[in-house]
Amino acid sequence: MYKPFQISRRSFVRRCAATAAVTGVPFWFIERELSAAQEAAPPSVSPNDRPGIALIGCGGQGVHDAAAASQWGDIIAVCDVDDNHASAAARRFARNGKTPDKFNDFRKVMARDDVHAIIHATPDHWHTLINLAAARAKKDVYAEKPLTLTIDEGRIITKAVRDNKIVLQTGTQQRSDQWFHLASQLVRNERIGKLKTYDRNARLPR
Repeated sequence: MYKPFQISRRSFVRRCAATAAVTGVPFWFIERELSAAQEAAPPSVSPNDRPGIALIGCGGQGVHDAAAASQWGDIIAVCDVDDNHASAAARRFARNGKTPDKFNDFRKVMARDDVHAIIHATPDHWHTLINLAAARAKKDVYAEKPLTLTIDEGRIITKAVRDNKIVLQTGTQQRSDQWFHLASQLVRNERIGKLKTYDRNARLPR
């Protein structure tokens, strides 16, 4: 018989944060899993129980991220412009005789109703386009850094996420490392000198 357990909000957040910090698994996956455990088991399976996940960008980092996410969801599709990468990822995430579907065009992934979340690990210049497409398709996203290449792109993504009410998380776990904190303090306190901006349209001195 299913017996729901009780947990305080403080303990819930602390447990999510601790698990995310230790494993590097996206916070929102952990939060969903623990949240579901507080409620009675639903009569039917919903995306919050075992979401369908698609991996876009099947290089080493993408496969690593998807492997972590596969503890809480099912990798049902993989996408990469390189057939070899896509095929290797499909083999890697085959389960119980089922192999994830392979795609070379990320737009076909977005069109699938059974894909609830995207693991996004393409090269940097693709980040904004694919994150924007995922938001408009109402897919939650875990995206590798950088989120965008420009501030304006960041504003566009932020608006799309809010308008479509999805969750988008960027993997910045490294930024909590003590050496990144030290570097930030050195810059902010001008220990490396005063930073200057560069106008790419300005004429360079000869």
